[in-house]
Amino acid sequence: MIDTLPEIIKTKKRSMDKTISELLSDIKKYILNNGFSYDGSLIENFYLSLKSKPFVILAGTSGTGKTRLVKLFAEAISAEYKLIPVRPDWSDSSDLLGYSDLNGNFHAGEMLKFVGEAIDHPNVPYILCLDEMNLARVEYYLSDILSVIETRDKKDGHIESIPLLSGKRTDSDTGIEYENTAFPENLYIVGTVNMDETTFPFSKKVLDRANTIEFNYVDLLPDFYDQDASAEELCLPNDFLKTEYLILQTDCRDEMEFIVSVSQELQELNEILRKANAHVGYRVRDEICFYMLNNKKAGLLSRDEAFDNEIMQKILPRLQGSSLSIKAVLCDLFKEIAGDFDGYGSSTGNVAKEMEDKVKTGTVRYPRSAEKIAFMVRRFEEDGFTSYWL
Repeated sequence: MIDTLPEIIKTKKRSMDKTISELLSDIKKYILNNGFSYDGSLIENFYLSLKSKPFVILAGTSGTGKTRLVKLFAEAISAEYKLIPVRPDWSDSSDLLGYSDLNGNFHAGEMLKFVGEAIDHPNVPYILCLDEMNLARVEYYLSDILSVIETRDKKDGHIESIPLLSGKRTDSDTGIEYENTAFPENLYIVGTVNMDETTFPFSKKVLDRANTIEFNYVDLLPDFYDQDASAEELCLPNDFLKTEYLILQTDCRDEMEFIVSVSQELQELNEILRKANAHVGYRVRDEICFYMLNNKKAGLLSRDEAFDNEIMQKILPRLQGSSLSIKAVLCDLFKEIAGDFDGYGSSTGNVAKEMEDKVKTGTVRYPRSAEKIAFMVRRFEEDGFTSYWL
C-alpha cells in the first residue's frame, strides 16, 4: 500500500506524559479555541465510548455540532480523519469497501482506502465519520462491518479480526493491493444522525453495537471565548483510544468485584425490561462493564454519572411503542432509577408531571436518565406513542 500519511504526522513523537484527565482537559481547550463548547462532560463521555468500542453514534438535532465534534477531536489528538457522507441509495457495503465492475476490475471504496492507510500506520488513530448515517438503513450497508468488529480478538498484544474483504484485491484506479484486509485496531467509526422524517430508525442490532450519545442541549446565545495560547494540538498514540477489554471473563479478572456490582444493578434493570421483551444480552452487559472500567481506571466521572450515561446510551434507546407495557416499563425503570419514587399509581394519570417534579428535587440518583424517561412518558400520554428520539 502507498504511504500516504502526511509527513508532519509521521515525524511527530507520539507520547502520553499526562494523565487521561489532563489530556482531555487539553482537548477541550483546543475545541473551545476553535469556537465550539459542549455541555458538561460530553468530551469525557465521547472518549470513554470510543475507548470501550470503536463504533459510536452521535444523535440529535441538526446543526448542534455533532460532525464538528468528531473533526475537532481528531485534530486535537493528531488523528487521521475522514468524512464520508452517507447516500440514501446505499443498500450494501460495496459503497464503503468497494466493488468489481462488469469487466472484473475492482474499485476500492473510500472506507477500504482509509483502512489500508490505518494498517500501514498502526500507532496513529484513524477516525472515520459517517455523516448522516441513517439516510440509508444502517443495518443494510454496515452490517457486514459491524459483524467483523464483533470478531476482534487479542493475539500477541494486538487486536485482530476476520477480514473485511477476503482474498486479494487490486484497486484498478490506484494499483494498491488489498489482501485479506481486517478491521485495524487503530480505526474508530463515528456515525452522526438526525432523527426526523427523512431518516430511518435504528434496529436493535445496531443499537446493541454502539454507544449512542444524544445531543439535545442548545444555547443560542453567542459566547466569544478568549483564545488560550497553550491549547495546541496533542500528538497521541493509538493507545489513547485502543481498548484494553474485549472479553469480560478473561480481560477483567482483576476487577471481578466491581464487574459483579455493575452487573447486579444491570440485572435489576433487565428484569424490568423483560416485561416489554426489551431486555439486553451479554454484549450490552460487557460493553457497559468496559465503559465503567475505563472510567474507573481514568478517574473521569463519578460511578453514578458513568452508569447514568450508559443507561441513556445502551438501555433507553431500545424502548419505543404504543403499548401500555412500554409505559409500565418506563414507570418501573423510573422508580428504580429515582431510588425512592412511588408517586405514580398505575398506567393512567399525569405520571410525567410527577416524574418531572421528582427530577427537579435533585434527589434522583441518575438524573439524565430520569429526565429522559419523564420526557418519554409525557410523549406517551400526549401522543399514545413514545420513543427515545426527539
